[in-house]
Amino acid sequence: AKRICFYKSGDPQFNGIKMVINNRSYKTFDALLDSLSKRVPLPFGVRNISTPKGRHSITNLEDLEDGKSYICSHQRKMKPINLERASRKPLPWQISRPVSARRRAVQLARENEDGFGHRESKITTPKKMLVYKNGDVRVRRTIILGKKNTQTFEAFLDYMSELMQYPVAKLYTTDGRKVRI
Repeated sequence: AKRICFYKSGDPQFNGIKMVINNRSYKTFDALLDSLSKRVPLPFGVRNISTPKGRHSITNLEDLEDGKSYICSHQRKMKPINLERASRKPLPWQISRPVSARRRAVQLARENEDGFGHRESKITTPKKMLVYKNGDVRVRRTIILGKKNTQTFEAFLDYMSELMQYPVAKLYTTDGRKVRI
C-alpha cells in the first residue's frame, strides 16, 4: 500500500487529500482518476496527475511512490504549487480575523453614554461563541450566549460540558489566556 497526498493544480489553499492506494482499492489508473474527480474540485474532473513541480506526468499506478505528493489537474499544463505552504493546515481560529472583545466593549461603552454619563437602553442580541476541545480542534461547537446559560460561570461550564459531551472545567481564549469570572 502507498500513502499519497494529492493537491489541486495552482491552488495553495487546497489542503490536499491523503489516500492509501493499493491493488484492491484501485485496479486501474482510470479508477484512481475517477475517485480523485469526486474529491478534488476541478471544473472537468481530474484528468492528469504530475509531480509537484509539474515536470513529470504520471500515467499508471506503478509510477506513484509511497509518501510522495502529486498535483491533480483537468488540463495537460500544470500550475506548480508550494507544497510547504499547501501542506500547512491553518488552525480554525487563524482562518478568520478575531475580534478584540476589549476594543468592542470600549466602543459599545462610548456609543451607549450620552454627555451626562447616562447609558441608553438598547436591545441586546445573543452572542455566538465558537468553542474548541483542547488538543483536538476538530471537535468544536457553536454556543449562543444568553441569559439562561450565563447566570453563573459554573452553570455555563456545566452547559458547555453537556454540549461538548466532555467535562469542561476551565476555559481559555485562543491565545492561551485563562477566562476568569
